[in-house]
Amino acid sequence: MRAALLVILCILFLIPTPAIPPADGSATMPASTFAQEEIEIVRNWTIRIVLVNYDPNVMDEAALLEGLPTQRTHDVEDAAIVYNVEYEVSYASETYTDSLRSLMLANSVNGSATGTSLNETALEYQITHGDEPQTIFYPRAGREIDGYAVEDWLNENPAVEPPGLGYVFYLLNFSEFDTPGHELEHWYDYHAMDSDTGETQDWFRLEWDNDLNEDVDFMYPGFGGRHNIYVLDPSADQWYLRWARLWWPNAGDSTHWTNDLEDVANSLDLSSPLGMAIFNDYLQEYMYDPIAYLCVPFQHYPASYVTQAKVRVLVFCMDVQDGVSVDSLRWVTNAEMQTAHLEELLPFIPWDIEVNFLDIDNYPSWDSLFWDYAVLSGNMTLVDGLGLFYAISDQMRPQYINVDSTDVELFGVIFIKKQMLMHVYGKNYTGLGSPDLGQTVIWKSWERYYRSDEVTPKSGISHIQLHETGHALGLMHTWGYDHYVGDFSYGPMGYYGMHNGTATFDRNWVQGTYLDQMEVEAREELDSCRSQMPASPRPETLVAEQGVLNALDVVGAVYHQMDWQGCYEAFDDVDDWLKRLTFSMHDTVPPVITDWGTIPTEFEFDTFTVWAQVTDNLAGVDNVIVHVLLNNSVEVEYPCEFDGSEWSATVPDFDNYTSFVIWVEAYDWGMNRASTQQRVLYEGSGGGLFLWDPVVVAVVGAIFTFAIVVVIWKLYARRKGV
Repeated sequence: MRAALLVILCILFLIPTPAIPPADGSATMPASTFAQEEIEIVRNWTIRIVLVNYDPNVMDEAALLEGLPTQRTHDVEDAAIVYNVEYEVSYASETYTDSLRSLMLANSVNGSATGTSLNETALEYQITHGDEPQTIFYPRAGREIDGYAVEDWLNENPAVEPPGLGYVFYLLNFSEFDTPGHELEHWYDYHAMDSDTGETQDWFRLEWDNDLNEDVDFMYPGFGGRHNIYVLDPSADQWYLRWARLWWPNAGDSTHWTNDLEDVANSLDLSSPLGMAIFNDYLQEYMYDPIAYLCVPFQHYPASYVTQAKVRVLVFCMDVQDGVSVDSLRWVTNAEMQTAHLEELLPFIPWDIEVNFLDIDNYPSWDSLFWDYAVLSGNMTLVDGLGLFYAISDQMRPQYINVDSTDVELFGVIFIKKQMLMHVYGKNYTGLGSPDLGQTVIWKSWERYYRSDEVTPKSGISHIQLHETGHALGLMHTWGYDHYVGDFSYGPMGYYGMHNGTATFDRNWVQGTYLDQMEVEAREELDSCRSQMPASPRPETLVAEQGVLNALDVVGAVYHQMDWQGCYEAFDDVDDWLKRLTFSMHDTVPPVITDWGTIPTEFEFDTFTVWAQVTDNLAGVDNVIVHVLLNNSVEVEYPCEFDGSEWSATVPDFDNYTSFVIWVEAYDWGMNRASTQQRVLYEGSGGGLFLWDPVVVAVVGAIFTFAIVVVIWKLYARRKGV
């Protein structure tokens, strides 16, 4: 690397310097004329939409893409981060569709009670009669297809080349699996499970987590998040969109909430322009939510740009006197699982997580605070959730975390008590969380942790903690009112299903926006350095400036391959060049190589170590390099490592050389160079080791001497007539 720098330095003395040209076209920019503009980071995303089993004659690509997001812009202090989105539409071949169909049939179960149907009348009744639980879920017949198998197959057998930065979006049509009257339907099982128990999730929310609604099946028409793909089959059955449109406030009644693809297609004349327009609008509305809320989410904030994060969680066991021991509840969450998930979500910072399980009877202040906002109603404990939440925030939270910290510091409290309900805004909830306060409080009745046998663990709270921590990092929900399809995904930020881990959509957003802010910081530092450049910068300064730009280009290239860890590591090179740029303007004194040598001290034609002691009083030593010149023509460099006192590098053995010369070169962070005298370790006259190896020389010498003796003896014998 240093040899290349020297070449560049030499060239710079011969050609005009590549400084940023000012308006007048001169070769350099005086500091007084430098004007810093807002930094803009631009990322170009691509979403490749693949239509599977659709007739191209009824598709209108322009209508299909109309209204999909084409740009997201986020302001970060004095910078703007711009995400441009380009769409490409293609059609899967008949062969590809056949292969996918076979895969689905081989990984599905078809039966009379494989799914769940929703009784909308019962749901509407319970909405207006909250104290009268209803049976709203019933079994239904159909084909349950393994969503994991489908997603893995699509990932391993992509219909199109996946983009470097972006997603492949598969829009499927397998209405052929359904009967005309919907007696049989198909859907996808995406293995909703509880993080702490590994139990398949067959319960849904507090209001229906009871004996009236057992064995609920989660039926997905769309899914994604284990890979960089999303799959949506509008012909698949589901009950969640029907439930959401009734339970959550809404301002509209989109067709895709209640109608499968075949219903829409059968109601239209697809040979007419109007029928085609309605059909394509239906598909566009269905696709919009997962694209707008997952792939290029508008609702998320850029990741919290912090250097570390701390999470403190207290789990209060409130029935110890009644026989529920603290140890019996330790399975509901643990620091190891939360750490693993959060390091997966944001691996660039250290996570300090503690989870403590406590008997509330041993903490009178907590016990007293709880009962300040709770009352007994018969055997049921009713909690004023909002009042207790803010009381904890004001009175307790400052004792456990630094509420003024600029880093992420979260405080979580879990109350576990038999026969307990928390209410807020007139409804019952499990927990509350505030990303602004960095706090979550969960009130979960003991019974809901276990199966009906009150022994088998069913549902812990790790997914809830991960959800709230996601909020603190800048993630919002994967859905919004009137936009519910985005909840069909793998990850903690939705309300629909639980999953043991984070989604690719979450990770891409958090890590990508964190790296964006790293680049903003680097470009701000570059601008600051440029503003300090003299009218005639040193050649070394110009080399360092170009080094920063080249390193940022590498960062961008790695970023656009979604290699987040590689991109993070690439910033090390950016930081190094920025440091060189800074010191090159203030330090012109080279480092001093006070001493150097080899181990062993005598050259023995084998692997050896070169060491050097180097000092620099201002910028500090950047790197030290051992140079080896073989046969006066081939030069090899060996970077040295620093052990705290000296620099050293190991030089290997070489074959077939006639001369061996070494020297040491050192650079400080100001890009000033120092070099030792060359040291000739060996200089021979032949063409290889056999000419100078001591053993070989001895043997050859002995043979030569013997030959001479023999010749002299023969001459002597011939003269004597012997």
